[in-house]
Amino acid sequence: MIFAGILAGGVGSRMENAVMPKQFIEVAGVPIMIRTLRTFLSCERIDKIVVSMNTDWEGRYYRLFEEYELDMSRIRAVPGGDSRFTSLINVAKGAAEIDCSDANIMVSHDCARLFVPKRIIEENIDAMGEFSVVTTSLPVIDTVLSSDDGRSSTSVPDRSKLFNDQGPQTFYVNKFLEYAQALPKERLPEFIEAGKLYLEHGEKIGIIKGDRFNFKVTNDFDLKYSEFLVREGYVR
Repeated sequence: MIFAGILAGGVGSRMENAVMPKQFIEVAGVPIMIRTLRTFLSCERIDKIVVSMNTDWEGRYYRLFEEYELDMSRIRAVPGGDSRFTSLINVAKGAAEIDCSDANIMVSHDCARLFVPKRIIEENIDAMGEFSVVTTSLPVIDTVLSSDDGRSSTSVPDRSKLFNDQGPQTFYVNKFLEYAQALPKERLPEFIEAGKLYLEHGEKIGIIKGDRFNFKVTNDFDLKYSEFLVREGYVR
């Protein structure tokens, strides 16, 4: 089976004027979470979607699922963790409880990247024929500085070898859980996504070409920019 793992359990602490977690904030009249879920539901190759949720707002998730008439036969909600990485573990566990085959893959994605093109989802899935984990990234276009103290630069890395990671990130469910559950509890805060975990096991990470519109809504500017993109017809 092919799962989507949608990380939608945060609190949106960097949204300055938000009165609710950002996954519920509307962009052009539609909640961010709903826009993201609709994209993955429109991809016929995705069999099931596992969504991590902030349990303090559990009722709102299900009200929105019903209000926007999402296909609940393809969606399962699970509690989020205390970090992005532990939420990723929870959605992987939720997928394994549905089906435990070693062949199952998960396309994991931040809910707040609401304009992810279906092309990227498809290419993530296709690349799993070559890699055991793939990620979506864009080449760095600005000069990058390295600094030890935040006040002075110590080096200028070669930007031709650097990428800005986006999402989705795709992996085999059981293999990810094997690696993640073997981590000592005290090491969990070291991880944000799956890539670093796989690198520690000597595995290569395939790279899928990202998209400039596949940005993460993090603050008020991002929200206003999202509204502009929809209003002007750059995205749907």
